[in-house]
Amino acid sequence: MSKRLLPWTLWLALRFVLSPKRERWTGFISLIALLGVAISVTALTTVNAVMTGFKRVIYEKVLSLNPHLMITYLPEDKEEVLRVIKTEIPEKEIVSLQEVSILQGLLLKQGRSLGVIVKGVDLNQTAKEVAFRRFEYQKTSPPDVLPIIVGARLKQKLGLTSGEELSLLTSEGIHTPFGFFPKVYSVWVAGFFESGVYDYDLSLVFTPHSQLKGKVEPKERVLEVKLRDPFLSSELKNRLIKDFGLKARVVDWQELNRNLFSALKLEKFGLFVVLSLMVGVSLFTVISAMVMLVSEKRLDLGILRALGAKKKEVERLFFFCGFILSFFGVVLGLALGSILCLVLSKYPVIKLPEEVYPVEYLPISLEVSDLILISAVTLVLGVLSALYPARKASALNPAEILRKEG
Repeated sequence: MSKRLLPWTLWLALRFVLSPKRERWTGFISLIALLGVAISVTALTTVNAVMTGFKRVIYEKVLSLNPHLMITYLPEDKEEVLRVIKTEIPEKEIVSLQEVSILQGLLLKQGRSLGVIVKGVDLNQTAKEVAFRRFEYQKTSPPDVLPIIVGARLKQKLGLTSGEELSLLTSEGIHTPFGFFPKVYSVWVAGFFESGVYDYDLSLVFTPHSQLKGKVEPKERVLEVKLRDPFLSSELKNRLIKDFGLKARVVDWQELNRNLFSALKLEKFGLFVVLSLMVGVSLFTVISAMVMLVSEKRLDLGILRALGAKKKEVERLFFFCGFILSFFGVVLGLALGSILCLVLSKYPVIKLPEEVYPVEYLPISLEVSDLILISAVTLVLGVLSALYPARKASALNPAEILRKEG
């Protein structure tokens, strides 16, 4: 006699759930339960992929546009600072190391003004950053004029054109008996950049560090370090702080953007919890479908008990019925969610306001770990929803069932 590949309880559960000869309303409720789970899982998968996409995009922007380590020190401590950096950070981990100058000011054009941050950098190095959609500038400029590269939003806001000369009113100045007089520098628009981050494109201005340093001598100097592995920044920061003591201040990109990443993490977790509750609500339909299935199969249940089936086996039979409904709902939901994410990532149609988001279209990033987590959470909820109807079915009296149905 050949052995059955599946346990008889699982085999019979598949027959109960998938049989086309079921009562119309029971079959309809089961279909509604399956679709409810599927739609909930689809929503959870899609929203999770969007949040992961946002997090990835923001990480890329932050890691490209900001230094991984920023070291502030006094001019007389420069040699000591460089020695400590060389000692504590392996040379293979350093992608770039450059001195920068930062100056706040007011850009003036024909009665219009806008507050900006002027950053003196190595333009050739900055132009290579992957976060910039474009970074174009002229390498020659008029003498005694500071060349600047402005963002696309700043260009649009003030109506700037290449080669235009402006005035930069800075916080640097002199104190006189008549009050404080700020310094005014002549600047020349040498080029434009676009990062896709609205605040950067509106308020950040780049200029050659050597030329800005020749005009402004800051009390403190800043070294910016880019690392091959940005996630080593926290460990390396602690090493540098230990050796620097009070001679320098060190911050890393995670510390600079702590509030932003904490908000993203909390938002993703919050949405996951809310949508998981939606999955839980949809599983109440599974419970309803299971209760109706138990009522429909009362005679079969009585016959099984009369033939010697144990209460635990009956409980396992109807538990499998509920689990099968949940399982097929999860599989269908993951398939629909994955297809929707792939379509949205290949054909971006949802445009986002540039003033709010750092990307033009809705970012999608589907990760296997997220799919596994969604599957696990939904199946656990499905198991819990199948327990009650299964126990109610096993508690029924077979003699009473046969007497009433007979």
